[in-house]
Amino acid sequence: MSASNDFSIYDDLETDRLILRPPNLGDIETIFFLRTDTSLNKYIKRNPPSSHKEIEMFIHDRLKDRKDGKSIYWVISTKQDPERCIGAISLWQFSEDRKMAEVGYDLHPDRHGQSIMSEAIKAVLWFGKNVLNFDRVEAFTHKENIASLHLLKSNHFVLTDIKDPGVPTNVVYAIQLTRS
Repeated sequence: MSASNDFSIYDDLETDRLILRPPNLGDIETIFFLRTDTSLNKYIKRNPPSSHKEIEMFIHDRLKDRKDGKSIYWVISTKQDPERCIGAISLWQFSEDRKMAEVGYDLHPDRHGQSIMSEAIKAVLWFGKNVLNFDRVEAFTHKENIASLHLLKSNHFVLTDIKDPGVPTNVVYAIQLTRS
């Protein structure tokens, strides 16, 4: 694997209010909550973890994926409290030519309605375009997930005709990352 595919070389992403950083073992409790809370996972087809040990392995796997250039998983924290994870966002499912990826995200319900995920997704799109040279980012979301649909539309993602064969209730949005 070439050094250019080692995503662990990249610094944290920062916005006006946020820090997007690699996960660490201090994030276990929040990541466990994000991946098991029934209201947050209402529209997501995933097998929830049953223990904090599973989340420890999840974190280890995400750090290995970052090192191996397979995906980038950031936890979201505020600049006021950089050690406290409040959500997560990732780029994964890269195309073979590495010009496209899927974005995924979770945010603690206490932080909904504060434009945090919009701020985070803008930083991740900037990174995808300017650092990884992506042409396109896709997002798969449930057709009834109003908050996710609003987030994507307000960040210039458009509905595509792509189907999610594993989840027929999903719709796929995408954004073309034009070069400036």
